[in-house]
Amino acid sequence: MKEQKKQTKIMLAWCIAWVASLAFLTVGVNYLWDSLLITKIGLLINLAIGIGMIIAHKNLFKTYDELQKKIQFEAMAITLGLAVVVGLTYEIAFDFGVINSEPEFEYLIFFISFSYIASIIINSRKYR
Repeated sequence: MKEQKKQTKIMLAWCIAWVASLAFLTVGVNYLWDSLLITKIGLLINLAIGIGMIIAHKNLFKTYDELQKKIQFEAMAITLGLAVVVGLTYEIAFDFGVINSEPEFEYLIFFISFSYIASIIINSRKYR
């Protein structure tokens, strides 16, 4: 349990660093610099931090017991399925003129996040 708390804090730090680097990159490209080279460097840094975040999540996953792993796997499977189905439907709806505003990737990210959180909560209650 102590190791799990430690790995959770490490993963949280990587997640915060990744989101912060992405936000800084977005602001920088739009307001701070006008250099393709700096943008490419920023993208590489963001990618490296993202890989660190993935490794931190993998390390956290190693500390889970079998029930926690089952809950996580099911939540990931549900989230992946929903992301593909809803994401493609969202894009096709625009392509066919059903919706007028072009699909925004940010909305899909929010949807994925909420789907994952909801799946974790539902699965945790299911296996009490």
